[in-house]
Amino acid sequence: MRETLDDEALDLILLRARTQNGWLPTPVTDDQLRAIYRIMRSGPTSANSCPARILFVRTPAAKARLLPALSPGRSATARSRAPTS
Repeated sequence: MRETLDDEALDLILLRARTQNGWLPTPVTDDQLRAIYRIMRSGPTSANSCPARILFVRTPAAKARLLPALSPGRSATARSRAPTS
């Protein structure tokens, strides 16, 4: 039998979920990044025709190198105080 999510879980991940637009000055650990990657690496893409490519960028110098490759709206986010982009 297939398991289903209860109403509380559905509410958390679908109904109350919002895009994160604020950042704390708290560093993101390697373990946290690995956990995020493990969860999302199996997520659906457009019929698996565009697999995700992920690069975690932490240092100001690395973020500066990334900026020319981003659209104007995304570069503002990358320049933010986010501990990892």
